[in-house]
Amino acid sequence: MTVALAENQIAPTDDKASRLTTLDQAQAMAEWDVLAKFFEPAIPSTLGRRTMESVKQFVEDGRSKVVIAWNPDPVAPVIYAAFLIEAEEYSSGKRVFSIALCGGGGIEHWGHLYPDFKRMAQELGFDQIEISGRAGWSKFIGAKEVSRKFVEELKHG
Repeated sequence: MTVALAENQIAPTDDKASRLTTLDQAQAMAEWDVLAKFFEPAIPSTLGRRTMESVKQFVEDGRSKVVIAWNPDPVAPVIYAAFLIEAEEYSSGKRVFSIALCGGGGIEHWGHLYPDFKRMAQELGFDQIEISGRAGWSKFIGAKEVSRKFVEELKHG
């Protein structure tokens, strides 16, 4: 599967064709150069908690999965966004499908796919879906906001 970035100006315009696809480990590693272009701009929003190297290692080790929002047009397939998915299981037994990192653009081409994320999480046996991201997600997902994080860097010494 070799796909182009949405910025190539030949992106298909039929939003109905957009879909989510989970990449297996081999697919994600084979397409890492393309995926890295999506994740790289999102790394600063992790406030130093993730690096491109750590994201790649988590995918290689199978601790994280990659899901892409894309239009699989046979002439010009285009990825709009890439998501890093992690599973968290709490001592209460609650299993959480966490969208830990998202990079890309064109949310108007894939924002409507959030119900597909929910179905994916349900089919995999998760109890909750969680997104760490900007406030703009709220207009596409319809989930309740339960908190916002405020972070301040501390100086040592």
